[in-house]
Amino acid sequence: MNHLHNIAVIVEDELSGAVMRKLITVSGRNFMIDRMINTRGCGTIKSGMEKFKSSSHALPHVVLTDLDNYPCPLALLNNWGATNLPQQLLFRIAVREVEAWLLADREGIAEFLHVAVNKVPHDPEADIDPKRTLINLARRSRKKRLAQELTPSPGSAAQIGPLYNARLSEFVNTSWDIDRAKLLAESLSRTLNRLSVFLPG
Repeated sequence: MNHLHNIAVIVEDELSGAVMRKLITVSGRNFMIDRMINTRGCGTIKSGMEKFKSSSHALPHVVLTDLDNYPCPLALLNNWGATNLPQQLLFRIAVREVEAWLLADREGIAEFLHVAVNKVPHDPEADIDPKRTLINLARRSRKKRLAQELTPSPGSAAQIGPLYNARLSEFVNTSWDIDRAKLLAESLSRTLNRLSVFLPG
């Protein structure tokens, strides 16, 4: 029987939290999330790297952040001091945002958003702003209420709709096909691979 590993999961928003819970569930590993920390932005993860390195010795950490505007993952790792990490800390980067991993399940997200699948990009990790792409797809939804939930109101300063995280987390929990998504999202596939060998035993 595999040893049960308690872990802490550090994410920058509610949607990333739902994604990590799903990935951990399907990883086939005996991981138990002891605590889920939503930092509500990448800045807190960046500033907390030394603390996470230290605390991972007592409770192993899995950290997920978005690449955003960095030219490549290595540039982010170097800038954040996220190199030479303890074996108990798994640091993963979604290229360019976790929304790209959702878009990579083209059939699933098209069905969820009630849009034509040919409107969903074939290479979501090459998209400079996957969140904007997803929101623009939601604007085309045949379900008016869903569009209102996911997209900001006209003239609003908000970047996302009022139920954006909740509704997309629902998609992740109930409909997201990771096997399809990992074929179009290399950073997702690598994250799954790393989870499968994190904390062996």
